[in-house]
Amino acid sequence: ENTFISEEQAQKLALYAPKATVNQIENYAVVKKLELTLPKQVVDVFSCANSNCITHNEPVSSSFSVTEKNDVIRLKCKYCEKSFSRDIMTER
Repeated sequence: ENTFISEEQAQKLALYAPKATVNQIENYAVVKKLELTLPKQVVDVFSCANSNCITHNEPVSSSFSVTEKNDVIRLKCKYCEKSFSRDIMTER
């Protein structure tokens, strides 16, 4: 209630539901629809699943490029260049 998501938040939500539509409702009427699209890059949202990645030992923000193939979302770490399924990633 009384919560409206930004475009940036909608892109993060797209990682979990890439084909969803978010409706903004005011006074019981839909006033805006956001079609979710996957972002090209996600910064400081997930921790790298590679325990040897520099992001675990240094004060740097995690950064992943996002790809989708056959309805499977993959995240590739900017630093260790390993690619992971979104399902195994943990939020920071």
